[in-house]
Amino acid sequence: MSASLDFYRVGDAICDEILGLLEMTANETLKKQDVFRVGVSGGSIANVLSEGMHDLRSDFSKWQIFLCDERIVPEDDKESTYGVYKRDLLDCHPGFPKSVFYPVNCSLEPVEAAADYEKTIRKAFGLENSKEIPSFDLLILGIGPDGHTASLFPGHPLLEEKEKLIAPIENSPKPPPKRVTMTYPLINNAKVCLFGSQGESKADILKKILVDKDQSLPVTRVDPKNGRLIFVACDGAASKIEGNPSRKAKA
Repeated sequence: MSASLDFYRVGDAICDEILGLLEMTANETLKKQDVFRVGVSGGSIANVLSEGMHDLRSDFSKWQIFLCDERIVPEDDKESTYGVYKRDLLDCHPGFPKSVFYPVNCSLEPVEAAADYEKTIRKAFGLENSKEIPSFDLLILGIGPDGHTASLFPGHPLLEEKEKLIAPIENSPKPPPKRVTMTYPLINNAKVCLFGSQGESKADILKKILVDKDQSLPVTRVDPKNGRLIFVACDGAASKIEGNPSRKAKA
């Protein structure tokens, strides 16, 4: 099964589209269930979300927000993903409930931190004693210039991880070296995976992902088997893509 793919080309900036899709997905989910579970990322995605999430019209008390990956650094370190959300969302908007965030315990070493975070996720989904893989309602993922996403990098052994849902990485090719990351078994069990791509510098890599379908790139291997893929790109990032690469789900 190959996931359906929707591609949105959105002019100069992706922020309004990303935030709008987040709000819509959250509210549609909460019509059907009591909790909306979302995974968020760092980098430019963190900037978009931390600056705009508080303005969304949704019942945040019913959200659970997890991290798709995290750098094992203190939360006040500029490299901390949770630190961005704490500084630019939670500290600036006290009305946004801090309790809905589930940060990684970065006082632990990567192996322990990964195991602990997997337990945290399983507990939140009520799957502590199950081998069932949790299914996030939405994962919001970034696209690195080398085609990496979360902390899954080209050529890295973690691309072949089949058992762990959250894996440690101690030799990240991009600093800082110590991290934890969601793996494909968890990512590809999500209901929706949403990618944002901003800037003309992303044009070549986005073409390799969506047109060339280069399987050596971690982003290309994101394919939620029972879900949807959504790519949002500004005109610059989409400048080397002709037509619309959207597709229906395929058996």
